[in-house]
Amino acid sequence: MSNPETIILRSNCFKLLAACFYEPDKKMFIEEKVTENLSGLLITLDPEMAQNAQQLTETFESSLEEQLKVDYASLFVGPFALLAAPYGSVYLEAGGRVQGESTVAVQRCYDEAGLSLDIQEPADHIAIELEYMSYLSLREGEAVSAGRNADARKLWEMQARFLGQFMSWVPYFCQRIEQGAMTDFYKKLAQCLASFFQHCKNEYIVEPITL
Repeated sequence: MSNPETIILRSNCFKLLAACFYEPDKKMFIEEKVTENLSGLLITLDPEMAQNAQQLTETFESSLEEQLKVDYASLFVGPFALLAAPYGSVYLEAGGRVQGESTVAVQRCYDEAGLSLDIQEPADHIAIELEYMSYLSLREGEAVSAGRNADARKLWEMQARFLGQFMSWVPYFCQRIEQGAMTDFYKKLAQCLASFFQHCKNEYIVEPITL
């Protein structure tokens, strides 16, 4: 089991990555240092992610907000066929339909954790799933700090199960972003998410669960 500082760091990475998959607001992102903070956290978590992480902020700052909004819409919103649908069911279910059985299963995970959605998107939207992982990681870190090892183990297992069962689509999603993005920012965001996902996959699968 990781130390609480590393767990909280991972939680913050999930949270900031989630923010990047909402409609871009350049002024807010700069004021909140979203990409700058994310880059720093990714590099701290795994130095191998340094190059893409550093370029994330550079490409964001050099892009016009209108370019980012147009690219965001083309990739994730429509009105035409989405270049990179941000919904897990599109990748996990036959026919690529939105709000399938896997979406219901994801919603059940949120319900069991006592969480309710406050945005009008299907439960398996990438930003919501990342926020859910951030929430579980934060609670795990708090449990480790408080010496509640049994609680920490349960939360770790919830993350490992969710990542393995419901987020296996993330690498394919990242590939579609890289193929369809017009801006360097979204290409770099896809690369950062793909690297972070692989890092987490290694952590959750390889890391032994101990008390």
